[in-house]
Amino acid sequence: MGEICGGIEMTQENIVENWKNAKPGTLKLDWQEAEEAIGFKLHENFKDFYSRILSDEGERDSLDTVKVFQMGKWVEAGQPYAISGIMKWSKELVKEQQNGMEGWLDEANGGRDFCEFSLRLLSGSGSRYVSQFVKEAFCGDWTGGNDFGHRAYIGEMLLNTGEISLIFNNDTGRFEWVDFGYGYFEVYEENPYGIIADTAQELLDKITVVEYG
Repeated sequence: MGEICGGIEMTQENIVENWKNAKPGTLKLDWQEAEEAIGFKLHENFKDFYSRILSDEGERDSLDTVKVFQMGKWVEAGQPYAISGIMKWSKELVKEQQNGMEGWLDEANGGRDFCEFSLRLLSGSGSRYVSQFVKEAFCGDWTGGNDFGHRAYIGEMLLNTGEISLIFNNDTGRFEWVDFGYGYFEVYEENPYGIIADTAQELLDKITVVEYG
């Protein structure tokens, strides 16, 4: 049996579907400490995305105690929990390709109709945990110390050509994709990037899981 969150049973097998179906604001989160930590207000789309469910790992009070599901087992990691697996893929998942990079992802998956994915998910609702989670998302190691604006790392897709990062742009409220592996990492806009969704619900609805990690 899984954990119960907002009346929904959380298991490794149904977590993404429950994430899609849960209402924004199901989790009563206090965002103030997190906003003070990063120095700006969080967009409502970010709150929508993360205020629906907790992971099936249970309530955590800090990132120091979070575990990540990797290669069929839980391992300790000083980073947020991530749900992972295999999802359906088509180039239609990508809404916009910007920076003159139209067509960049059209053949990126080598004709495959699936790809690996990973999405970060809250494992606690306390203000301390939420603050750490948000700070890691916007200012964590994924930035390499570079200034990418008010952007947060939320997950990734692994295509045939490599890893595509999933990013939330807090200034626009849109969910972006970016290919750091084939661009100029230090300057975000000089990498192949674009839009995958305008809202949290649109992004979640595009994720059709066929197998969990």
